[in-house]
Amino acid sequence: MKLPEEKMSRLKIPCSFVSWIPIFAVVLAASWGSRAAAQDTAMPDSIAADVEGSKTESAGEAAFAEPADVSNLPDADAEDPPGDVKPLVDWTLSAGGAINTGNTSSWNLNAGTGVLLTKNEHRLTIDSLFNYGRANPDVTLPGSAIQTVARQWFFNSRYEFYFTDMDAVWASLGLRWDPLAGFNLQLLANAGYLRAFVKEKGHLFTGRIGYSYTYENYTDSATAAGTVLSKTSNIHGLLLALDYENNLNEHVTFLWGISYIGNLNEVPAQRNAKAFQDNRVYFNVAMLSQFADKFAFEARFLLLYDSRPAGIFKTDTTTIFSIVYTPFKADRG
Repeated sequence: MKLPEEKMSRLKIPCSFVSWIPIFAVVLAASWGSRAAAQDTAMPDSIAADVEGSKTESAGEAAFAEPADVSNLPDADAEDPPGDVKPLVDWTLSAGGAINTGNTSSWNLNAGTGVLLTKNEHRLTIDSLFNYGRANPDVTLPGSAIQTVARQWFFNSRYEFYFTDMDAVWASLGLRWDPLAGFNLQLLANAGYLRAFVKEKGHLFTGRIGYSYTYENYTDSATAAGTVLSKTSNIHGLLLALDYENNLNEHVTFLWGISYIGNLNEVPAQRNAKAFQDNRVYFNVAMLSQFADKFAFEARFLLLYDSRPAGIFKTDTTTIFSIVYTPFKADRG
């Protein structure tokens, strides 16, 4: 019963009562413990906790019920704080080849791998491709020898950090070994700003601008032919690029990318090319078609253009057909 405020102000609690409060607390705790023990030995079925459905019982009653069904509880991984989000990893392996006989005598093999890793605002892609081919240039000539007609390796990695939902800074490293095109080694180190024009599940379209550094080491045949005037060159350039990824449906993925690099400095090895006289274009397009749970068929086309080539021709192209195996594929929701 609530007392009026004027009576409350006149109510006085004897000091002797206050001194007994600790004793009352001890007695109350002991009596509650004995009551719980009694319930433990003989608890009516009518008050047993129902933890299989949606009923909720008091904490004292539920303590003696059967273990709770935890199948519908949230996954512990889903409750991780943002800083502990696990990275999502996609990993693919690819291999292909072709054999020609009769009027054409040739064979070629290709193999590659790719990794896509994302975590929060971080994104890392790594790709590698090797291609090797042999052919007989003239099957009508008796004793003609089979020659190497393709021998190249490409590697590229790019890291992106999104500081807003649609804006990022990026850096990439590329390597190319292509002796038949005049390169013992071509190294590209690039960095700059990225803008996402479209960024949603299964659909990404971005544009990039940045600085490019290229180091090239040429083969002896390239220097002997006079297509380059020295063994190495260092090229500083402006890079512009567009990249597109689209999962058209659950079975088909379409990819393409194009990059332009124009030199900013004079390049003595490229016949003293002035600024923007040594222009490079790198273009690739690929289509993947899923035909099994972890297997897909891939058709890929690469085009490399150099206005001041180390080899004889300005344009090199490679067309590859492969079977792609995916050991790991993350569910990106």
